[in-house]
Amino acid sequence: MVKFLSQEWAEQAKKKVLTELDKAKDLKNMNASLLNVVQNIPPDNKTIYYYIKFTGGNLDELITSTDESVKQKQADFIVAGDYTTFIQINNGQMSSAMALLKNRVKMTGNKMKALTITKPIDNYNNCVKGVPTDY
Repeated sequence: MVKFLSQEWAEQAKKKVLTELDKAKDLKNMNASLLNVVQNIPPDNKTIYYYIKFTGGNLDELITSTDESVKQKQADFIVAGDYTTFIQINNGQMSSAMALLKNRVKMTGNKMKALTITKPIDNYNNCVKGVPTDY
């Protein structure tokens, strides 16, 4: 078991995505980058930045860090929300689209492009939920 959003978790998640998802079939050759701002992480309410970048369906980067320099990464979408919401997305209790519809996360970026990557992002989330994770 690895701690959710730790460096070890990020490494295992990236390896899992690279070996288990087909860039054309599962990730629809997606070109997108997302900066997830995960807030209110217990016990001291810290924030973790969780950045993912896809080019042609390839996962180029998956970074988790408390260092605000990650915010300087170019991101098509910035998604901010509470730690508990990201846990629910990661373990499959809620889709990223449902979190957005229920105002559990706030997103900035092109809404039309967001609609085109909903399914590939759900496939990504379904894949990484297979990493044995301690929340």
